[in-house]
Amino acid sequence: MNNLKTEERERIFNCVKSLFLKEGFYKISMDTLAAELKISKKTIYKYFPSKEAIVNEIVKTIQKEMSIRLDEILQSKKNAVIKLIHINKLIGSLLFELNDTWINDLRIHLPKLWQGIDEFRTQRLFGGINIIVKQGQKQQLIKNLPPEMIVIVFVSALRGVINNEFLLNSNFSYKDAIQTTLQILFSGILTPKGLKVFQKSFKKV
Repeated sequence: MNNLKTEERERIFNCVKSLFLKEGFYKISMDTLAAELKISKKTIYKYFPSKEAIVNEIVKTIQKEMSIRLDEILQSKKNAVIKLIHINKLIGSLLFELNDTWINDLRIHLPKLWQGIDEFRTQRLFGGINIIVKQGQKQQLIKNLPPEMIVIVFVSALRGVINNEFLLNSNFSYKDAIQTTLQILFSGILTPKGLKVFQKSFKKV
């Protein structure tokens, strides 16, 4: 019985997560969720006391997955260039999954939760990239530019390019957008030594 309840809860959560990330959550009612899942609202409330509770769990799940993958990258013995390629793919896959409506709903309707997301982004994600950049500078793979500026440019470029609106209105596939963004970024921040590593390693990673 417990296994059945666990499976039912996971099915509800995964379905709602997919819907919220694509369409946002504020305008989607519990009635809509119940209809989408073909179950009663009572069944949803059995596992989740409110829509906000589901949103909180979605955010925690994403942050946990990001932390695990980020730690794997940071703790690997790869050089800084390869680590940045992996970080690029990690951020790109996340941005591609998230819809602007979801992000705006968090900012406007759940400001405290958004503040926590912003702190996570600053401390874990930006902090992790900063560590890699400094490692790359010690390895003479990354130019001696302010690490904080490199981090902001790196993330901002990905955010601007890896989104559904841009991809729909351009001839770039998701993979092409990732590759082109990296080529532009790395041509500006890598040393000649770093560029050689990038050109040799990029297609293999």
